[in-house]
Amino acid sequence: MKMNKLDKSVLKLWYIHAAIGALALVLAVLGVAAVLIATEVSGDIVLTVLVSVGTVVALLLGVILTLPLLRYRMYAWGYDDKRIVVKQGVIFRQRVVIPVCQIQDLHRTQGPIMMMLKLSGVTISTAGSNFDISTLTTEEADRLIDALEQNLETRVEELKHEEI
Repeated sequence: MKMNKLDKSVLKLWYIHAAIGALALVLAVLGVAAVLIATEVSGDIVLTVLVSVGTVVALLLGVILTLPLLRYRMYAWGYDDKRIVVKQGVIFRQRVVIPVCQIQDLHRTQGPIMMMLKLSGVTISTAGSNFDISTLTTEEADRLIDALEQNLETRVEELKHEEI
């Protein structure tokens, strides 16, 4: 089975999501600073709190901004007639194998940013759980769903003929 890497536009999407998270974090710190200054707390206390929080925020920003690249490099997916395989994870590596015969539903989803970048997510539902194939180009997602749907129809027909 050929394992596929994600398209480069997925990395852009993940960086946009990371930037939104980083912006929220920075705004929260600015809010804390504004409250401390407005309540006229001692300058030494304000400085100590801001340096402490700023150090933590700087570390978190470093993680937030490097994680998308690491996640992108570690992600691979592939499928054949019998199974779908997804490898992912930065700190905790994960290999998921989904038997095609257990698939019940296939869903393609898009948010506004994903639409602009022509990306889609694919959710595969089985009797036991749901699994997301992170983000594919819309073209790849449609091809995957079409291939799996055709495979499922073939299997259903085979099962009908076995019953007779």
